[in-house]
Amino acid sequence: MERLMMRAVEAGEVGADDGIDDQFVDLLDSTMVDSSPHAARLLAILEERGWRGWTRIERVPADRLNTELPPS
Repeated sequence: MERLMMRAVEAGEVGADDGIDDQFVDLLDSTMVDSSPHAARLLAILEERGWRGWTRIERVPADRLNTELPPS
């Protein structure tokens, strides 16, 4: 997933000006999380690596990254 996101950023295919309403983005993201037991963990891993969102992918600013190790 992370490689796909990097490719999309490099190709200029990622941006906040996607024409999709914020509420609709939230609905799509929550539906994705509700549809799979692994989706929430996938999003958490991606955020640890500097990404946020599923429908509207955004880079997390470096100062907001969680650098703590997840509980084992």
